[in-house]
Amino acid sequence: MDKQATNETTLPVTVREPGPGEDRDELVRLLFGDAAASAKRPEEYEARYPRRPLPKGAMVTRYAPSPTGFMHIGGIFVSLINKRLSVQSEGVFFLRLEDTDVKRAIPGALDTIVDSLARFDLSPQEGVLRAPAKEGGGPEARGEFIQQGSYGPYVQTERVEIYRDYAIDLIRRGFAYPCFCTVEELDAIRQEQMALTVKPGYHGRWAKWRDAPLARVKEALASGTPFVLRLRAPDDVSGRVEWKDGVKGVISMPVNDLDTILLKSDGIPTYHFAHAVDDHLMRTTHVIRGDEWISSMPLHLQLFRVLGFKPVEYAHVPPIQKLDRVEETDPETGEQKVSDARRKLSKRKDPEANIEYYREIGVPETATIEYLLNIANSAFEDWRKANPDKPYSAFPLKLNKLAPGGALSDLVKLKSVSQAVVSRMSAEEVYTQGLDWARTYDKELAALMERDPEYTRRALGIERGGKKSNKRIVTWPDLRPQLSFFYDELYGTLESFDFPENVPEADRSAVLKQMLDAFDPADSKEAWFEKVRQIGVTLGYAGEVKQYKASPESWKGHVGDVSMVIRVAICGTRNSPDLAEVMAVLGEQRVRTRIARFL
Repeated sequence: MDKQATNETTLPVTVREPGPGEDRDELVRLLFGDAAASAKRPEEYEARYPRRPLPKGAMVTRYAPSPTGFMHIGGIFVSLINKRLSVQSEGVFFLRLEDTDVKRAIPGALDTIVDSLARFDLSPQEGVLRAPAKEGGGPEARGEFIQQGSYGPYVQTERVEIYRDYAIDLIRRGFAYPCFCTVEELDAIRQEQMALTVKPGYHGRWAKWRDAPLARVKEALASGTPFVLRLRAPDDVSGRVEWKDGVKGVISMPVNDLDTILLKSDGIPTYHFAHAVDDHLMRTTHVIRGDEWISSMPLHLQLFRVLGFKPVEYAHVPPIQKLDRVEETDPETGEQKVSDARRKLSKRKDPEANIEYYREIGVPETATIEYLLNIANSAFEDWRKANPDKPYSAFPLKLNKLAPGGALSDLVKLKSVSQAVVSRMSAEEVYTQGLDWARTYDKELAALMERDPEYTRRALGIERGGKKSNKRIVTWPDLRPQLSFFYDELYGTLESFDFPENVPEADRSAVLKQMLDAFDPADSKEAWFEKVRQIGVTLGYAGEVKQYKASPESWKGHVGDVSMVIRVAICGTRNSPDLAEVMAVLGEQRVRTRIARFL
């Protein structure tokens, strides 16, 4: 058994004793030709990718997606956790593109990944990034993709040589071997295993090439038969592997007993092999990923061990789930039973699995992030109540506080969070983000908002700020009803006006005429309301609501009914912000014109 010097990121490197007549150097030469002589040794890669100069306790995390489709909300969820933990600990968050499954790659998927992370303020500090757009390129212009950082390349298909060199090292140490099984042979193995009702896969006596003599390998190569490179499973597969998961605690599982493929016949690595090499060389400290990968942990820990790498810290995050109503018939009684069953959000079934759904329904990105923080740590909700003015990034996210069983998707909660987030925005933020949404989903409204930006900002600024900030906007589609009466084009399309039923038409005309005569744009809010009150009193309406409630038979109504007549005439709706502020933004001419149309 040979050993190499170890440090904080490496382990002792072991060598399996060669069998009789086994010549591993010759095997490497046969398999890789000239590349075998130029292959770098692991110690060279250790020097090329040194330990990161970071403070003690700093977390190096990553998001490592495949370019195979739309951005799942789970991808944003995992990225949020990874980025917050790295930033909190003064570490590094990087983006690595795992594009080794070439057949499943979709054109434009990298754009989706990078731009989605940027939209949610989750852009990495390192890895695959988009350079700033060139000046003069217009609002849709986007910069080119770049790779930033000293631990690249950050695209796996650009790291094939590195994987090959580590594969060669594993062959030399007796932990990897070539397998020339054809598709037909593998299918025959599966059929035999099914007939015997044993575990399927390439293992035990079915691992036909595990100890093949060199002469047989030469014969297969001479015939042009393609080969894959497999990892040799432990000789004793009766043991167990145990580790402490950052979310789920201590987990124990049987050791890996399959001779898993490391390099495919085209030299491209499998996910399992590539992630072990990459996370070690990129000096990742924590792999935080979906819990669908727990079943692969015995293999991954075996890979770290045979490669001589100290394992990273693993944390498996449960998926966002959804309740399905399940109907079952009792076989004995025939009675129908209904129950709820949890399942992972489905790309096929659930529109909310796609992050574009959240944009389409008009949820601000910050609201989606705060909703996900609620899912990540239940303490976030109380923290937000106690810290209404702090950015969400000030919340101390804790990995060990993630619910191990997962949380349910809750669109009602999402909209509640969205309402709170929008209420804390400035008028400028509402204008900028709302306009960005409207340019895609309500072009007519966007054009009106852009025609006079300052006018629109003033409209959006009504009742904004303070403890009782405007909460009428829940999602961006609510901009239209909240802004429509500020634009004559939209106000002019109204066909009916919902005036209070208890105010007869004669009184309504009298209220509006007296308001038209008394209106002075220089009035304070208090002076304006006093005029409204006096108009009501002269027409037989109580000047205060409590006065009316004390003796309703003595009055036609109250001052609120009078002001509602004015509100409906000016705004076309009973639902508007503070009427005095609305009138101030509309301006004297527009106010007078609207009142006059009912006289």
